[in-house]
Amino acid sequence: MRRNLALAFFAATTLISSSVNAQTAPVVLDDSVPAVSYYSALISGADQPGVGAGIQFPLTSNLLQPGVLKPSAVPVFNPKWMTQTLAIVGDDKGSEEWLKLHLERLLSLQATVIVVSAASEKRFKDIQRQANALPIVPDPGHWLQSRLAAAHVTVYPVLIGLDGQARQIIFSEGFERGEAHEK
Repeated sequence: MRRNLALAFFAATTLISSSVNAQTAPVVLDDSVPAVSYYSALISGADQPGVGAGIQFPLTSNLLQPGVLKPSAVPVFNPKWMTQTLAIVGDDKGSEEWLKLHLERLLSLQATVIVVSAASEKRFKDIQRQANALPIVPDPGHWLQSRLAAAHVTVYPVLIGLDGQARQIIFSEGFERGEAHEK
């Protein structure tokens, strides 16, 4: 009988303590934030030697190439998942001119520059200097490039706004921060 009483007491205290804990300790299902700012912090500054551990050059893309995006805007991502504006560039002359032309606008959008093609560390550093104060990261992987290609965006430079659409001309269509979904 004492054993049954002890088991009942143990069960009751366990039940009470677990219900108290359930009320005071919420379960976090998703605690993520945009990671680009963390990744770009790992990249050495334009005035420092090197790019970052593990980055190998040349950066190449089999899915994207320098060129002109025919439509004015192409949906790539669901807008509800976009947390910042992205500029996709390479080390080609067209990307260099595009960055120069759109730098002020990219700065106002607080865009992150993602480099998908660079022949060398020096060329990456050249892009980094040109991008001024914008965060910049190399893209040695293929996930982003695959997403762009699946949406029939096979060229760069492009900007992906908060509306999830890729475009090359960011002064037209009343484009403001790409926030079509927030208006």
